[in-house]
Amino acid sequence: MPVSVLEHAVVLPRQGFLTAWSMIDLPDPHPIIGTDRHLWTDDESTRALHEETLKLLAEKGLARGGRLNPLWINTLTLIAAPSREFYAFSHYRDDSHGAVLVAASDTDGLRVIADPQAVIIEPIPATRLATTLFDSLPPIDPAGVRAVSMTRAEAENGPAHPDDPLAEAPDTRDYDELVSVLGAPRDAAHQVYAACRRDGERVRSSPITALDLTGRGRVLTYATGDDRVVMHPATFRDSILTLNDTLKGLS
Repeated sequence: MPVSVLEHAVVLPRQGFLTAWSMIDLPDPHPIIGTDRHLWTDDESTRALHEETLKLLAEKGLARGGRLNPLWINTLTLIAAPSREFYAFSHYRDDSHGAVLVAASDTDGLRVIADPQAVIIEPIPATRLATTLFDSLPPIDPAGVRAVSMTRAEAENGPAHPDDPLAEAPDTRDYDELVSVLGAPRDAAHQVYAACRRDGERVRSSPITALDLTGRGRVLTYATGDDRVVMHPATFRDSILTLNDTLKGLS
């Protein structure tokens, strides 16, 4: 099947990407990119930005004679409404931040990396979305923590203590481990989501949080469909399995 999206990586300034997006009849840009609604420009400045963006797109082979390349239009359309996707928002200890989207429809796949300055778009295998998303995060070993699972009520309030003062005290080891890890110093936090189209509507998961603990490694923590809170080391296998199971649960 012929590829219907760009076959090479493209880097655009964020404002140029948003201007290019506005040239097509599309919904708002993906959440990892955001919008420029807070910026106001007069008509003359808007026309100048439009012309500058078309010139930039032409230099990159994405437009010609004032018309957008069909592959570029298809690329933006896939980003706007993929059939399946994972994306992550990352915030680092130095207060920098960025985001990544991996998305696919049929056999076409794309990765979009965004920060406040630039947007990078590149083709990826449509069958390896979870792996590509995980590989887009900083390479961190899994943390040596104990895997825990408890009800949401236990995670928020701790294990219930019996009314009988002579009864055996509850086991708080899992709760203590969760509280200790979530309160530990960290180098970064990544909020990861899965989303897909179901009956034409976009359905999004609750967040999966990856925490890069300072000097210790990465953990995953999230709420399951049966309202349990889980935390475990972010091994490659478990991370990919968690992402794929989350996406499967949406469809």
